[in-house]
Amino acid sequence: MDIAQIIRLLRKWGWLMLIVAIILGGITYVIRSGQPSMYQAETKIAIGGFIQAPNPNTSEIYTGLQLAETYAELVTTSEVLTGALQTLDLDLDPDSLRGRIGVRTIPNTSLLVITVRDENPTQAADLANAVANQLILNSPTNLTPEQQQQIDIANDQIARLRDQLESAGLQQQLLDQRRAATTDQNELEQIDARYNALTEQINLASATIAQFNSTISSLQQRTNSLDIVEPASIPTSPLGNSVIISTVLSMLAGVGLAFGFAMVMEYLDDTLRTTEQVAQVLGLPVLGTIARFGKSSDTYSERLISSLALMLSPASEGYRTVRTNLMFSAANERHKVYLITSAGPQEGKSLTSSNLAISMALAGQRVLLVDCDLRRPRLHEIFELKNELGLTTLLLSAHQNGNTPDLKQCIQNTHVDKLRVITSGFIPQNPSEILGSALMQHWVRTFQEASDIDVILLDTPPTLLLSDSVVLAASTNAEVVFVIEAGRTRRAAAQRVKEMFAHIGCQITGVILNGVSMRDESYYYGYGYGYDSYYLRPNSNGGNGAERSGSSKSTQETQAIRR
Repeated sequence: MDIAQIIRLLRKWGWLMLIVAIILGGITYVIRSGQPSMYQAETKIAIGGFIQAPNPNTSEIYTGLQLAETYAELVTTSEVLTGALQTLDLDLDPDSLRGRIGVRTIPNTSLLVITVRDENPTQAADLANAVANQLILNSPTNLTPEQQQQIDIANDQIARLRDQLESAGLQQQLLDQRRAATTDQNELEQIDARYNALTEQINLASATIAQFNSTISSLQQRTNSLDIVEPASIPTSPLGNSVIISTVLSMLAGVGLAFGFAMVMEYLDDTLRTTEQVAQVLGLPVLGTIARFGKSSDTYSERLISSLALMLSPASEGYRTVRTNLMFSAANERHKVYLITSAGPQEGKSLTSSNLAISMALAGQRVLLVDCDLRRPRLHEIFELKNELGLTTLLLSAHQNGNTPDLKQCIQNTHVDKLRVITSGFIPQNPSEILGSALMQHWVRTFQEASDIDVILLDTPPTLLLSDSVVLAASTNAEVVFVIEAGRTRRAAAQRVKEMFAHIGCQITGVILNGVSMRDESYYYGYGYGYDSYYLRPNSNGGNGAERSGSSKSTQETQAIRR
């Protein structure tokens, strides 16, 4: 997902993120505001003897760290917590106390920090100290296998040295007896030298035995060497993150949840919403995008771009874009025939055909709009025309009455200059057959050969519901314009429409993306620049009104409508 898609997602689902954030933040604020202030006290404990050697080995350091982690787990055991509560004579459940205790080790040390949270600052400090003392009382005394091995080696060395001391003592006694029995000066000197050597040996052995005894004593005490180096003091202020930070974190969590929900919904949404999706899924050019406009309660006449309210709307500009693209694609051709269809019903096909015809007529083209939807015709309602005579009159009157119908009687003028309409006429029993008949081909050729018609637009039924549009496209060789309603037309349905026309050798000229939300197509006019902000300029006299830079064009189009 790129930046543009993320921005579109935020624009589309921002309201949900805001609502969820406000709800979660409000709930958190109410809950936390109703809770009493909490105080936190902490006690620091040193585990094991301090390493005094200038170059301690790795095993000594590792043993201290490992013991710290072990004692961190022992702090919250039932024995320690129950003992602490009994010491303070507090009627609390150990499980309740466990939820208010925190334990951590200071990195790269054998120091353990015990924290206790409580509504009463004095009780918080008392509990922290009581838990620390109880941990010391309940600490294990068993030696590790490595420690026991070191003690065994030291005891063996002590036993050997004591044997040496005993042997040296006996040798000194013998030398004393020899000294008393001789008067030879040389022999006396030898006896004294030997005696002194034995004395040094005895002193060295005694010192070594003392060192081994010290080592054994240190190892035996190390497993239960816990000291409180910093007892807990009474906290003077409550925890600072009580309400505000919790509320902010809840709001951020709400935004994250809503954003995740929005991503899931976008992933599950298989409708076409943007021009990028149309190009990616169908590989068809987008002739233009029509912004969503009007209300469901509006009449058809209120949703035509010929109304002054919509003359300079983004939707009107969208139809001008479609008109321009179609005109340039057929710059050297006259009497062009366009077949307008959609995948399903209620996707704005007939209204799009009508507004496109109006836009072409306002550009000076002589347009004939034909209602080929012989099942649910709408053009006579949109333009408020009579429907006694129409397309079915041209196709069936000669067969039924034997009389050649008059084309001029079936063509009706509209309130827009240069735009004429042939309504559907009465609804026949076999629409597909008559739309694919040779007579229909004849009338389309007649329209093309007329000197007073430049463009023919055929408004046809939805392609997936009925075969009429495919039959008509095959018989008339009209260029197909596919109307897709953003957020309604499914991808599979649009692909199926493309396949149906491709099956008869008819390529879709382009797509009109109808009913586009400005949140989905934020670049609708100039990548984020609003259409009205481009056409609305301040008055030159500095007033609060506005003038439109496209006023000359709109005036000409307005005059064309009124004629």
